[in-house]
Amino acid sequence: MVAYSGQTPVNAKDIQNTFASGGLLVKYNAAGIMITASVTDKPIGVTIDESSRDAAGTLEAAGTGTVSILPLTGVQYIKCVGGGVMKTGEALYTSQTAESDGFCHTNAANSATFVGYYFGEDGITPAAGDLIPVFCRGAHI
Repeated sequence: MVAYSGQTPVNAKDIQNTFASGGLLVKYNAAGIMITASVTDKPIGVTIDESSRDAAGTLEAAGTGTVSILPLTGVQYIKCVGGGVMKTGEALYTSQTAESDGFCHTNAANSATFVGYYFGEDGITPAAGDLIPVFCRGAHI
């Protein structure tokens, strides 16, 4: 579970993906909340835990499951691509690679959408999928 930010989560009832963990960037889609899957997607929030499970313990399918999300404001813990030394204040963007959908990264190439600034300790080298503190500047239009 992602560290609580002090904000009240929203229980999104109309999801279009299953969400395997907290800390994933999500976007609005007319069909329902989805994981960001393109560098130009405009994230509106971050999951605080995995999506709901059925009686057998399986993640519920898109259209039937729910997920709790927080808005992209304040400091949120977001999964990162990893692979580089982080510097406090470094800009972060939506992920560049399909295997890291919903993650953030320091790479702004291909018009990647700005997410926020790294707000953790200097010199940390996170692994892929680690949660990092990100000072978010709010949803981008």
